[in-house]
Amino acid sequence: MKNPNRFPNNQTRLRSVVWSTTFVLLSLVVVPAKPITPIQAGPGQLVRVEGEVEVVYEDSHGYGRLFYFLHTGSKKLELRFTHNAPPALRTGMHVVVNGAQVGETLELNSGEAVSAPSNEQIVPGNPMGQHRVLVVMVNFQDKQTQPFTREQAQAVMFGTTSDFYREASYGQTWLTGDVYGWYTIPVSSSTCDTTAIANYAQQAAANAGANLNAYDHMVYAFPQNACTWQGRGSVGGSPSQAWVNEWFELGIVGHELGHNFGLYHSRSMDCGDTSIGTNCTMSEYGDMFDLMGGSSSAHFNLFQKERLGWINGGTNPPITTVATGGTYWLDSFEPGTMTSKGLKVLKSTDASTGIKTWYYLERRTAFGFDSFLSGNTNVLSGVIIRTGSDSSGQDTYLIDMTPATASWYDAALTMGQSFTDADAGVTITVVSADATGALVQVSVASQPCVRANPTLTLSPSQSSWMQAGSTATFNVTLKNNDGGGCQPAGFSWQTTTPAGWTISAPPVTFVNPGASTTTAVQVTSGPGTADGFYAVNVSAANGSYSSSAAATYSLVSTLAVTNTATQATYTRNQTATVNATVRAAGSPVSGATVTFTMTKSNGTTVSSAATTSANGMAVFKYSFNRKKDPTGTYQVRAQANKDGVAGSSTVSFVVK
Repeated sequence: MKNPNRFPNNQTRLRSVVWSTTFVLLSLVVVPAKPITPIQAGPGQLVRVEGEVEVVYEDSHGYGRLFYFLHTGSKKLELRFTHNAPPALRTGMHVVVNGAQVGETLELNSGEAVSAPSNEQIVPGNPMGQHRVLVVMVNFQDKQTQPFTREQAQAVMFGTTSDFYREASYGQTWLTGDVYGWYTIPVSSSTCDTTAIANYAQQAAANAGANLNAYDHMVYAFPQNACTWQGRGSVGGSPSQAWVNEWFELGIVGHELGHNFGLYHSRSMDCGDTSIGTNCTMSEYGDMFDLMGGSSSAHFNLFQKERLGWINGGTNPPITTVATGGTYWLDSFEPGTMTSKGLKVLKSTDASTGIKTWYYLERRTAFGFDSFLSGNTNVLSGVIIRTGSDSSGQDTYLIDMTPATASWYDAALTMGQSFTDADAGVTITVVSADATGALVQVSVASQPCVRANPTLTLSPSQSSWMQAGSTATFNVTLKNNDGGGCQPAGFSWQTTTPAGWTISAPPVTFVNPGASTTTAVQVTSGPGTADGFYAVNVSAANGSYSSSAAATYSLVSTLAVTNTATQATYTRNQTATVNATVRAAGSPVSGATVTFTMTKSNGTTVSSAATTSANGMAVFKYSFNRKKDPTGTYQVRAQANKDGVAGSSTVSFVVK
């Protein structure tokens, strides 16, 4: 079996070493309709928790670990999925999850615990144009070494790495910014506390005059410490964050920024003595021709560039999607020409979801940051082939066209050779290849009509707060996932709402294979309906092929405020604390403004405002003064407001 391990056995400080990377988990806002379906995740208390997700990927010497955390405002809980995690989670998204809590861990079922988009083919955000990067170099109270200079860090980040991104994006993305440091922070090198490193680094840079709000990416660099990885990077985030452990070079810095931009690893698939099979082994860093895989300088592959939007849209270089057999041209992959940078050939369509998997073909040459290919006669005389799935940014695999050899550097299909996938009905033959590109003949079998379940989505996932009898509008998008050999399908609709409500159901809708249509659905709640979060269900069916989607109608006419003092009696050398918890239809409300008004026993008042946290709580504190504050009974009124909906509560206590 081939070994595409990007990490050398010699773990000394080699400039060619490939790093460990930490993905920081993302968060997204999802409020599921009630009632909540409990999950079967293991022992523990079933809970419903709201907060921000953080995705963390740690990669070190041949292995990578992907972590998920939920920040609730007061706690950081690790999320452990009993099945695959939703692929669209990114740092900074706000979510509500249902799980079984065991200590500081939430055990979740990805299908029931978190509502997330069905695919993440395109990276969200803005990977185009200038990206502002703040680099902060710190060392430790017990290790004040400086493994590289400020000038060297500037040259790597805003020279080499920026040049890489500019070339790989065909001039559409580049880096600017600043380098601060070195600063010694009160952290020991014998620990691996990334939160402390980030906090102290930001504080030091801000004290030196850095405007932290001016940057898209934060990069923290430090001497080698107890962290067992070489790099750590958030998948998304605003700003994103990356940690570089000792080795500040393109292979690490550029890779971590790739994660910050939303990319996952570029993998390989080893199927033994065949290129494609059913008994295959995945290697996390197995793509030796990609900076997100086993290379320290290579361009991101065609699948990754498509996800970033650098190709196949607007004024970008195009991809050719092969629908019929023929001979196709692939321009050299690296130069910024406006000729097709690769081919997409359909490999398969999932019958239940309609999600497609493709063959991606690209023609690599020894150009620019791909100059390391000079002398590689296999790659320079052929075409590199990968698979990529619309379902997830993690599903891209380099395919070995020379499975009989032990190396992964000869994975290309060369001139005169053919590759056939009998199940897909696809044959690919390289006709010619030179420095300008390659000519490829593709044979595609006639497509039978393969029916598939459609994809149905409702947006928004939750309406704004409504009064009873009000009408909320949801947009329902239907995608026909039938194969290209099918005729347009007619979909009938069904809708479900609580009794006494009305909903407008779309008429029978005809949609072409692969096409989508969007229509508005209006939902009106019944007069006098009690406050609550109500499920709105819409389904569409073409015979036995169907799909359904749900959204939440939020009926909130008042806020319930619970106001409690920590003590019934205070003395005038104490501090009074009043906690106001705000709920809407029984659920905690974050982001509500709470105005506290304390009326003293002599009638004078003191006011202040606070904002509720993820648990719906806002806090009022007052330190008594013997000279100014009389004894007697005090009242504190908490008035809460969010989105025009209000509520209040009053609590009393005695001051002696």
